[in-house]
Amino acid sequence: MRPPELFEKINQGFIAPFYYFYGPEIYLIEKAINKIKEKVLSLESADFNWAVFDANRDADELILNNLLTYPINSSRRLTIIRSADNIWKSRPNVYLDYFTNPNPQTCAIFIGEKADRREKFFQILEKAGAVVAFYPLTDQELKKWVRQQLAEAGRQITEEALTIFIELIGPDLMKLAQEIQKLILGGDGGSKIDESEVLALGEDLRQGNPFALAEAVAELNFSRGMNLLHKNLQQGEPPFLLLSLIGRQLRLIWKAKEMRAQGLSNKEIEAQLKIIPSLAKDFWRQVDKIPLPKLKESWFLWEQADLEMKTSRLPKGLILERCLWDFFKPAPPRR
Repeated sequence: MRPPELFEKINQGFIAPFYYFYGPEIYLIEKAINKIKEKVLSLESADFNWAVFDANRDADELILNNLLTYPINSSRRLTIIRSADNIWKSRPNVYLDYFTNPNPQTCAIFIGEKADRREKFFQILEKAGAVVAFYPLTDQELKKWVRQQLAEAGRQITEEALTIFIELIGPDLMKLAQEIQKLILGGDGGSKIDESEVLALGEDLRQGNPFALAEAVAELNFSRGMNLLHKNLQQGEPPFLLLSLIGRQLRLIWKAKEMRAQGLSNKEIEAQLKIIPSLAKDFWRQVDKIPLPKLKESWFLWEQADLEMKTSRLPKGLILERCLWDFFKPAPPRR
């Protein structure tokens, strides 16, 4: 089992009689323990029905006696056994009888660094419990995890905003959790989180390279744009994030031009497009700088680059560099 499936089952109220957690993602392991604790224990009786053991120090008899103890003023108990590698490697048979006939009112969580599912210890445990591998999440699992955290607070996020959010913050779950809290506390709570809310998180970073690159492209500044591209790539910025920021900036400019043509004022446009007030002056300079025909004629370049990044084996940085060269070069004269 992987963490997203575990959290989904916990949220649905399904708690197994025992678990074995292992892997390097300590943050996720502790979060899973806390989620189970919330489901199993009440605040009033938690102190009486919660125990933590270390398999390297505490005797198996002491641990088993605790597992067989019934709760006090509660429907269930929770027992944590850390350093559990020592159990399945050196004395697994001690716990096999308990796995086949567990105390229905105790939830036990064994925590180790590794697991060998070929061992009898894990084969018996998995018949009534679950072995959960806490390794770094895949891109899709990261997206699912972020959506779950937001859903618990009653929030949703658009797919584009989610992609930018993960690219911007990175895969570190603790950093993601901190920024998720900012999204939750900073929004109005009544609608889906969009790209503007995600990018507003990094307003203090907008003078940094990823944002400055998008602005240089919108201002048709070839020299600055290419220099910033190379600097970003050297610093390890994800090319897909850079492409997303450039595309978003050009889409906003295109929409602003169309809304102006419809007679809307700058303030009305800023409100509808959610332009950050401190950046409005620079935004309107970009709107005036880049002609609408240039936006329309070059749009296929960004769509093609997006497709190539998702399907081609070429380096993503090279795809983006080629796209910028094509964007900046002057259009051939009309005959």
